[in-house]
Amino acid sequence: MRPNSSVSPALPIHRAAGTITHMKNIGLIGFGNMGEAFAAGLAGQGGVKFGVAEKAAARLAAAREKFGAEDFTGRPGDLLDFADFTIIAVKPQDAASVLEKIAPYSRDKKFAAIVAGKTLDFYLSRLQTPYVARFMPSLAAMYQKAVVGVSFPPAPEGREAEFADFRSQALEAAAAAGFALEIPESLMPVITAVSGSGLAFVFAFINALALGGVKTGLGYAEAAGLALRVTEGACEVLRRTGEAPSSLITKVASPAGTTIAGLQALEEAAFTAAVMRAVEEAASRAEELEGV
Repeated sequence: MRPNSSVSPALPIHRAAGTITHMKNIGLIGFGNMGEAFAAGLAGQGGVKFGVAEKAAARLAAAREKFGAEDFTGRPGDLLDFADFTIIAVKPQDAASVLEKIAPYSRDKKFAAIVAGKTLDFYLSRLQTPYVARFMPSLAAMYQKAVVGVSFPPAPEGREAEFADFRSQALEAAAAAGFALEIPESLMPVITAVSGSGLAFVFAFINALALGGVKTGLGYAEAAGLALRVTEGACEVLRRTGEAPSSLITKVASPAGTTIAGLQALEEAAFTAAVMRAVEEAASRAEELEGV
């Protein structure tokens, strides 16, 4: 079966609106790479104040110096009183203890969680609120270029309007890191594999393309720079034309030419099957981590 000729996503992608309209005070529990990435994206939209809880002194100092964040470390009740919306970005092994500390102050508070392997039920069973979103970003969030998978629990009966407002806030916050893609939680392992792990697969391809250049006469630095620019060019063609990759391959590969010879070598080495298998294995591992 021929792939769809369009690369438009089947699920709606939400982009950053330009200005945060629903939230003025953002709480950050954890200020590692992801906490800082979301702070940078939200700060760039203006009019936002941050409160942070972070046990590492250097990271806490960075939050205060870069974003003027107020230190609420050790004061979970004060942090949740301050915040219109709180992002939990801690290590999976720390998540249970963090939730235990904030649970007494969490009634009807609004949260987004960026914690690998923890499902919505993990949070809903520990916090006194139905307003919990799950975010799955990637390393590209550091440059506001991530696709952030966002999942929600069902809206509580009788509180649909309030939950719709929360959903809007959460998608707005997620889009500050690039693009927010709302998905059912059952697809979160797939987003983890394609969007999160997929970055490493693309890095591996660029490295392989560079090594091919080295084998045929270029220095590695020169070849890697060329491979990066070729990849950027390919992405731009896809973005501008809206065509599926399969369609554009046929436009590059002329009869009996250089490209079709190279494509044959890729397929003889099971290139397509290997990438598909990589995504499948990454998604399977993500499911294992969630206990599915």
